[in-house]
Amino acid sequence: MKKILSLLITITLLFTSVSAVFAKSNGQVKSNGKVKQQIMQKFKQQEKKNEKETKQTFKINGSPVIKYGRYKLPLAPVIKGMGATVTFDRDTAILTVVKGTDTIIINFKDKTVTVNGAADTASGIFDAKGNNGMTVLVKYIAKILGIRVGGDDDEITVEVPGLNKPTDIVLTPAGSNIKPNTLNSTTTFLSATAKITAGQATGGKAELYIGSRLAATDPSISATDTEVSFTTSDGTPTNAELKAVIPEGGLVSVKLYNAAGLFVTSKPGSLKLLVDYTVPTLTGITSAIYNAEGNYLYLNVSGASAIKDAVDVTKLTLYDASLGRSYTLTDTANIGSKGIVSSADTLLVNVGSLDKANLAGFEGTDVYLRVAAGSLLSDDAGNVLNILTEIQNIPVSVINNGVTTGLNAPTNITLTAAGGTVKPNTLNSTNLYMIAIANITAGQATGGKAELYVGTRLVATDSLINAADTAVNFTTSDETPVNAELQAAVPAGGIVTVKLYNAAGASVTSGAGNPSLSVDYAAPVIASVNSAVYFPADKKLYITVTGASAAGDDVDVAKLSLYDASLGRSYTLTANSSTGSSGVVAGPNLLVINIGTTDKTGLEGFDGTDVTMNTAAGSLLSDDAGNTSSAFAAAQTVPVSIIK
Repeated sequence: MKKILSLLITITLLFTSVSAVFAKSNGQVKSNGKVKQQIMQKFKQQEKKNEKETKQTFKINGSPVIKYGRYKLPLAPVIKGMGATVTFDRDTAILTVVKGTDTIIINFKDKTVTVNGAADTASGIFDAKGNNGMTVLVKYIAKILGIRVGGDDDEITVEVPGLNKPTDIVLTPAGSNIKPNTLNSTTTFLSATAKITAGQATGGKAELYIGSRLAATDPSISATDTEVSFTTSDGTPTNAELKAVIPEGGLVSVKLYNAAGLFVTSKPGSLKLLVDYTVPTLTGITSAIYNAEGNYLYLNVSGASAIKDAVDVTKLTLYDASLGRSYTLTDTANIGSKGIVSSADTLLVNVGSLDKANLAGFEGTDVYLRVAAGSLLSDDAGNVLNILTEIQNIPVSVINNGVTTGLNAPTNITLTAAGGTVKPNTLNSTNLYMIAIANITAGQATGGKAELYVGTRLVATDSLINAADTAVNFTTSDETPVNAELQAAVPAGGIVTVKLYNAAGASVTSGAGNPSLSVDYAAPVIASVNSAVYFPADKKLYITVTGASAAGDDVDVAKLSLYDASLGRSYTLTANSSTGSSGVVAGPNLLVINIGTTDKTGLEGFDGTDVTMNTAAGSLLSDDAGNTSSAFAAAQTVPVSIIK
């Protein structure tokens, strides 16, 4: 029967998870501010320890030893010091040492050595002479595993290298349209590498993080590895698979573990992965306006996607039938044109000096636009619009010097919202309709009409102009106005213009001084108030909530009262502009209140574990457009932690 000596030591480490909210002993939420910083500091101190070497000395006398002939292997330095598994089959005289992915097999009978399946004919084990049989095997095993050893036949010292932080992270996207450190709709997978110090993490692993999300793992590190590598591919990579693994971008880091589970993280750096899988869209192009004086070309479109996506101006050609001449825009630096998506309904092209000179003389009612086949739009991440077929004969209105066929342009456009909370040149969720007025020159447009545009969208018409009229008037109301009707008429904001027609159909559009209309129908939302943390020294009150909407929305601090049960005293915050408090939405789960000097004084003495906060019934949030959140039906009371 074979006699097999098998020894294995398993080291179990405690893994500490640091979350954004820490629990006090009484179960109350404590903080995600200073307390989190303190715990993160301890976390960093532990990581610092991981960077140092560990040194252990083992006495040979009385320690278990494997013997075969003149060869001796003390077990404690290998198992306890190096963290390896040792197996010896005395019948076959085969010694096996395993650590992580490294396997060393020594056959004493055949006098052969293999490392990870490859013969090592230069091991020198069987050439050793004299009284060094106790250390020759230990030194050889340590060399293969990347560990330093010293000592003699009486004691052996084992030095396990600490962990240096990974460095030089390199990202390599794979796909048809590659941009550095960017994932887009054409990317199929992401590869990454980082440099490490050989021998330190033998038998360990490495993890690639995007922000706080684990994206890929290098599961095995050998003693000679100077680099870890990652891939998101499962062998048949697709963009959908990549989206599931890396749904959003962020700072890139690498966490390195050794075989004992100790780890370090790469130093914070500026390497950031941009992630944008959204392809630009465009469903139609209906008309265009070329303002030669303003040096811009407006394309009236439908279904354009992200604002500021780039327009390929080289696909745009203007044709003047009267001149019998066409001209294609250029994107030559400094003198060519440049275009962006201005809204879902508008593409805006700033016409460069070269193109303006070549369009001189283009005017009248027979100017048309041709859009060449191809991808008209692209974004910063490298996503491109699906291929369009060529579009021809798009009508273009040409404006020169703000005047067309003797008509003076409308001036002094005035906008007024009606109903609810009224803010200048703004529409919100409480408004019912909008009215507008613009001045015209009496007699010029008799029998004609005027149109009110927000951006490129026609929102109202004054259908009859009399000879004595010096103004045109518009309204979005149908006599029974509601906000839903207003949203349908004016769904988005933009520059407001008035287009004036005479009885013959000639037109002119208002020029300089056009007002801009801000449109925001989205009322702030907040589902609940959960807890609060007050930092008197920082004059900050952090309120954890659920379902808060847009960051930057204002908090009505006058609805917040703090009560100290020990003092038997409550205090309501004030919104005084100079000495009171102010609050904003910082994220979907956090409100931040800046405590003013008056309120800090009023909260003096509030301490202990019996402080609560009361949120009065009503609307807690509002935005710049005048929208307010739905009212809380009843007051909400939550615990407050005081952090000093």
